[in-house]
Amino acid sequence: MTDSTSLSISPIRRKELLQAHQVAGKLPELFVARKMQPGFTGFYLVQSRGMTFLIAVLDSTQIGDHSRYIDKDFLHQLSTDLAGLPIYLSNSTGIRYVILLSQKPRLPRKVTLPLDTPHGKLLIGVSFNMGTLSVSWEETPHIAVLGATGSGKSIFLQSMVIQAIRDGMKILLCDIDQTTFGAFENHPALLAPIASSPQAAFELIEKSISECDRRAELFAKMPEHPQKIAEYNAIVARHGLETLPRVLVVLDEASAVLTALGGGKSALANTLAVLGWRGRKFGIHFVFAAQEFTQDILGSVRNQVALTVCFRVRSAQMAERMHCGGAERISAGRPGLAITDRFGPVQTFFVESASLQTQSLHPSISLSERELFTRAIRETDGRLSIPIITSWGVRERAARTLLDSWEQRGWVLRDPQRDNARYITPKLIGILSNRQTGQAASSLA
Repeated sequence: MTDSTSLSISPIRRKELLQAHQVAGKLPELFVARKMQPGFTGFYLVQSRGMTFLIAVLDSTQIGDHSRYIDKDFLHQLSTDLAGLPIYLSNSTGIRYVILLSQKPRLPRKVTLPLDTPHGKLLIGVSFNMGTLSVSWEETPHIAVLGATGSGKSIFLQSMVIQAIRDGMKILLCDIDQTTFGAFENHPALLAPIASSPQAAFELIEKSISECDRRAELFAKMPEHPQKIAEYNAIVARHGLETLPRVLVVLDEASAVLTALGGGKSALANTLAVLGWRGRKFGIHFVFAAQEFTQDILGSVRNQVALTVCFRVRSAQMAERMHCGGAERISAGRPGLAITDRFGPVQTFFVESASLQTQSLHPSISLSERELFTRAIRETDGRLSIPIITSWGVRERAARTLLDSWEQRGWVLRDPQRDNARYITPKLIGILSNRQTGQAASSLA
């Protein structure tokens, strides 16, 4: 290691620190041996998600043609010379070699979807450090899901639908093969029957556009001019009016449907594009799912999504284009393992078959929430307020958050006939009753 380089460290195990010094000293020698410029400006040790990395920063202004320095074969040779340490290129500006010093962590083979779903979020799975990965419905309007038969794609789609129902959302489903969404047939959260043909899928997407139109009219009637569904729901809740549920639209076998109806330039593709830019504002979220996307279709799909979840696929080229490189190398013996363009590798949540039974398919209410609702029905005739909830031992900030969440879900509304105070709605009464009896909810509107 020359005088011009430095090794910046955070608390690291001594073994990894010594290894980092050895690698930092050896890298310039390996470059010189290959008649390449060892223009390193610094070496940095970092820890992320339980792993320790050495980052070697190369001054790209000193090396001229960059192609040799970023060639995959060259990275493989460096890894071999460094006793097999994995080496990656960073996405940062310039050339940075990221060298994994710690052992590669392993993802679990199976993680069951939790029984409760947090309001406003979609749980994806777990990362290497067993942390739960999730996205906000508000910030992630549209999602692409790819995967070959047996890769875990269908189970992941089922988990998304279960979570949407638990969150009080409405659903529109397309299942051409009629193998993925059978458990949801005739469910009260459905806005239309499950589409089982390309033409029915087209009609389902048109229904989504019609729902955008209906919601646009409702937004226009508000003098406050809401710009998104969260703002609209907050306004109508203050006036004691019914809030709008979000809608999850899942088009399984999207590539086959688009191909059958004319491909990437068809009327369906154009309608999907319209839904893409309109849906987010009105709380309509779209999922494109397929075993693979052809080049004709890939562009129109990729431009619409904010998250891609890629299970085992056949084409490395397609995985790269969806920013999920490595998905083609996932073993057939690892169902549920996926590469995402936002989180990297993730073990997605597994859905037990029992979770697809009717009694599990209604909105999620935590035990503490149920206790508060039961107490309100018993003691305050269903009335709920911040002072009431705090008198029952809940902190004021948490009470405010709960009330806002319940209003958004249509569980409590202000009653103009009773001093505009918040009261539990018949909708919530029905959900509570159905959770106790184990029956399907009669209405999720």
